Amino acid sequence: MTIPVHMEIQANSYTVRGPALSQALPIPTTANRKLEIPAGLSTADLAFGVFAAFRAHPHVCNVLTHISRSNWNHVESVLNAILDPATTSDGLSPLPHNILDLMCAERGVTGRTLKPYFHAVLHRLLGPTAAERTIDHVETLRAGIERKAEYPTDTSRTAATGDKA
Repeated sequence: MTIPVHMEIQANSYTVRGPALSQALPIPTTANRKLEIPAGLSTADLAFGVFAAFRAHPHVCNVLTHISRSNWNHVESVLNAILDPATTSDGLSPLPHNILDLMCAERGVTGRTLKPYFHAVLHRLLGPTAAERTIDHVETLRAGIERKAEYPTDTSRTAATGDKA
């Protein structure tokens, strides 16, 4: 036997009781509540939204706590840099490299968990079009890091042989 469940708000308001707070406050419904984030979402707000989602996920939170040495302020600033469209892969420190690897690669338990979770968070915060642009940017950053790792510029070799890089 299947019983259908319908989530409905039964009351239109509730009363806050207390000496100074005896006023009725409306309960938000889907009719009077905006479900979309405004189009002008700043990079800092987006980074904070992703940061909060990562902190809320138990496994992701543990892994990021470990790789950041418990410095969550640094994780938030790294997310801000990663999600900034003006950021390039030049000059990123090892922590952004590790976070980008977790966001883009599906290696290990954390990569297989974090990548789809990150994509879902972006789609929820930005909508499909802006989320796909942001995902492309993040994957481009990671590709740049991998390219540099694969083809490093060895200045000592070029200086000794006189070759131009």
